[in-house]
Amino acid sequence: MTMNLRFSGCLFLFSLLVAAPQAFGSDDGLSCAEKSVVASAVQTRDDIRAFVQCAYEYAIDMGPEEARRAFNEDERWKSGSIYVFISESTPQSDQAHHFVFPPEPEREGTSRGFLIDVFGNDYYKEQHRITSGFGEGWLYYSFTNFATGRDEPKATYIKSIDWNGTPAGIGAGIYQRDIPGSCNREEVNAAALASDPSNRKLQEFVRCAAMELESMGYFASISLSLDPRWRQDSIYVFGVDGNGNTLFSGDPYRWGGWTLGGADTELTSLTDRDDLSVADAFGETFLYYMARNPSTGMQQRKVVFVKRVVTYGLPILIGSGYYLDDAESTASSMSQ
Repeated sequence: MTMNLRFSGCLFLFSLLVAAPQAFGSDDGLSCAEKSVVASAVQTRDDIRAFVQCAYEYAIDMGPEEARRAFNEDERWKSGSIYVFISESTPQSDQAHHFVFPPEPEREGTSRGFLIDVFGNDYYKEQHRITSGFGEGWLYYSFTNFATGRDEPKATYIKSIDWNGTPAGIGAGIYQRDIPGSCNREEVNAAALASDPSNRKLQEFVRCAAMELESMGYFASISLSLDPRWRQDSIYVFGVDGNGNTLFSGDPYRWGGWTLGGADTELTSLTDRDDLSVADAFGETFLYYMARNPSTGMQQRKVVFVKRVVTYGLPILIGSGYYLDDAESTASSMSQ
């Protein structure tokens, strides 16, 4: 698609990304040196795979006793719902023992019997199949998220390991808020993003809004503009078409719902860069510019995440953002 629109507005486009915890991949010469990989930095499935590889190397180098202590006690290896576990790999899935399980260390050395999830998966049977037949791989299942107390979809990377002479699997998994099975209203909403603004929460928020637009089509514009889930204080969702026209917006100063034509756009800058085409080409992009904060009425620095969605054959860029001044104010109040 060719787009000739150049955005008008206030000049303030960052050329560098805002500093954030560095994510780590698995195929880029990653070093597993002390503290180079930590649970608190895990954000993606690629991170999980690298995390498990480093945990495996640590267990091999340090031995079972020290590895068990570290995986249970050291912050490097556990943070919220991210932790390392080790369990027996056996064809008798109801007899598989826990060797390391930080959320419930009292279970270590015991078997919990069959572990069948809501999808009908026999977890230990699948673990044995992967570790014995392939050495390592992904498991997709539903399991208790000990950070929320709910049963949620989990993607886990598992790797075969010898644990004191017993075949076992060492692994870690991630619960993502922006997949169809996890975009819960209670966790992904404007209030949550407003209370703790971050790039990761912003991505989850926009991706979940995109799923609603994909599933409901034009009718989603009403809820995305007016539902409190998608709109609170300075946080709101918007959608623009390929020409930059605002189709819907939760901004109380803008026309709600779908509109026809016009040059009004949510995305503004005075540079020669065609940000709309960039977002359309990459599918998902962060944008940085000055915009009017509806909560203050002032021009402020804004971080926006935009995702490309096709609804009824029409490409739409759906996005949202947070204001850096609000984020810095929130961080300052939390640290006091």
